[in-house]
Amino acid sequence: MSGNRLQVRPWLPGVELFHADFSGQAFGRHSHDAFAIGAILHGVGGYQCRGVRHALPAGTLSLMNPQEPHTGHAETERLVYRMLYIEESRLPGLLGRKQLPRGFSALNPTDDGAVAEGLRRLAEQFERGDALGLESELLALLEQVFVRHGGLRPVQAAPRDGGVTVRLREYLEAHYCEAIALEQLATLLQRHPRHLIEAFRRAYGVPPHTYVLQRRVREAKRRLLGGEPAVEVALALGFYDQAHFSGTFKRFTGVSPGQFRRTAI
Repeated sequence: MSGNRLQVRPWLPGVELFHADFSGQAFGRHSHDAFAIGAILHGVGGYQCRGVRHALPAGTLSLMNPQEPHTGHAETERLVYRMLYIEESRLPGLLGRKQLPRGFSALNPTDDGAVAEGLRRLAEQFERGDALGLESELLALLEQVFVRHGGLRPVQAAPRDGGVTVRLREYLEAHYCEAIALEQLATLLQRHPRHLIEAFRRAYGVPPHTYVLQRRVREAKRRLLGGEPAVEVALALGFYDQAHFSGTFKRFTGVSPGQFRRTAI
């Protein structure tokens, strides 16, 4: 049995998300040309690395440095995990740091679930193909993992942003129905994407991606009350599909678009 999936986007080179769900499959000795950041979701995974045999139960992380030889197998009948592969050369640009993290010393540390949740949100954004959401989740996850487990020092927040967040908010207000990429915003405002996200969060309480979704929901309310069909509203406001629209609407309002319209009549 195998339910493996590999998620990639052509506009995000050097980044792959692998969802593994299999029984009876083993991986021979190999290495990756990328950092690997994974979380065991079900069962127990096993591998040999650095001359030691490791067993990873659900709830632990699986971290691997580039070019580190290892094997891989399932200790239990079924094994489910998510693994993010990020090429080493992509990290300075994505993290906004001049120097790379020193790498992972502990390969299978326990975690409080935050990394696994970050991988889940990342997988969700891969499915939707929303560039702003996907890149935002990716940067947040990389910062979290390399600060917690890779020896990276947290970045000190800049006390002032020189009006950047105001200009970013004005841009999002003017283009919230469109597909927006972090690289596009970074070029426009001449700031690193991660700096934009953190500065915006400090100023408005939410990251840019959440702000855009909230703005779309506010406009959706107006259009629904005006009698527009929900499917047309979803497409006009840049949602991936009807399910994405309904789920987002309920997340911010507590009711589905149909319930909102019925209670408002």
